[in-house]
Formats: sequence, structure tokens, C-alpha cells
Amino acid sequence: MASSRLAIAFVMLAWSGGAGILAACSDGDPHYGSPDAIRGRVIDYGSPAMTSTTMPDGGDGGGTKLTPQQAFAAVYASVNGTCGSCHLAGTGGAPIFFGADEGTTYTKFKAAGYGRAGSRFYIKPIHSGPALTAAQKLLMDAWIAAEAAGGGTTTPPMDAGDG
Repeated sequence: MASSRLAIAFVMLAWSGGAGILAACSDGDPHYGSPDAIRGRVIDYGSPAMTSTTMPDGGDGGGTKLTPQQAFAAVYASVNGTCGSCHLAGTGGAPIFFGADEGTTYTKFKAAGYGRAGSRFYIKPIHSGPALTAAQKLLMDAWIAAEAAGGGTTTPPMDAGDG
């Protein structure tokens, strides 16, 4: 009788301890939820220029194929307000490399070599204007990759449920 009570107590202890360990080691994020709950959802990393051309294609593990012009559109939307204000008109002697619109600016950026890794635009520190933010550098990286791919690149999927 004592041995059966001991066996029952042992089973109950093992079961309750296992449930506690299982709960403590669950694979879930308190903010976003379990991987199954968030699979396929796009996580906004704070980029103000995230558009449908930079989002994954439904969370199936692929990515949206970007042309250099599409990737540049996100760059332009992000930097035009902070850089274009001086570099469109040459304010204060600033070099002019922005055009009146996105297409003209794309042509000027390409001519200046800004679509290549390590370009002057990419590495320019704080000057009369701000340096590129981390989010703007990520957009630049996508554009540079699209240019290097010769017409398109695949954006990395941003599916937080893959891990």
C-alpha cells in the first residue's frame, strides 16, 4: 500500500514538474505569440518606407523580386525629406544629386555611383545634414543588392515564425 502511494506521489510530482518545465521552455514570444501564431506575418522593424514592394510574398519563405527602381523607390521615400532639401537646389553649396522627382534622382544617384557598396552617399557622416540612419542603410543595402544582381534581387523574408 505504501509503495503504491509512493508510486502515485512520484507520478504526480513528475507530471506537475514536467508541466512547469514545459511552460518555462515554451517557444513563444510574449509580445508576438507562438511561432504558429505569427507565421507569415510581416514584422515592421521601424522602417518608414516599408511598402508592398519590400514585403515578403505571403510568408511562404520566398521573397518579393525587386527591380533596382523598386528598391530605389524605398530609398528615395526615406531620404528625400532629409537629404533632398539641400541636395536638390545646392543649398549652402551642397552638391546637387537629387532631381525633381524619384526617376530623375535615380538617374543622378546611378551616375554618382551611389548604387554601389561603400559609396560616398552611404558612408557620409553627419555634416550640415544627418548621416543615414540604420533603417536608411538597410534600404540602401537592398537597392545596392538589386543593382548588383543586374535587375533584381530577392528580399529576405521577414517571417518571425521561422525559428
